[in-house]
Amino acid sequence: MFALTAQERKVIIFLLAVALAGQGISFAMKLSPCIEKTIKSGYRFAKIDINKAGLDDFQVAKFISPKLAKKIIDYRRENGPFKSLEELKSIKGIGDYRYEKLKDFFYLE
Repeated sequence: MFALTAQERKVIIFLLAVALAGQGISFAMKLSPCIEKTIKSGYRFAKIDINKAGLDDFQVAKFISPKLAKKIIDYRRENGPFKSLEELKSIKGIGDYRYEKLKDFFYLE
């Protein structure tokens, strides 16, 4: 029916393999938000949910010192979950300048 050369067959098999891998990744991302976060972190950084992150999550982020991570967790423990990212400015050591640098690394769910 189709007379394909060996090279054409290899290209078709490669394209099918890539398509199947893409479908597998898409399926895995739907099953687990953790996988989606890991895959999307390849862009530049993975954003951190400020209300759910623990000390380990902050330590993965190289832009947050352990001392600052502890301050964020302590603030959250004392005041409840963050209602907006602007609340970060209420933490001692985070002013307007530092907030502008940090706000893109966090999100609220």
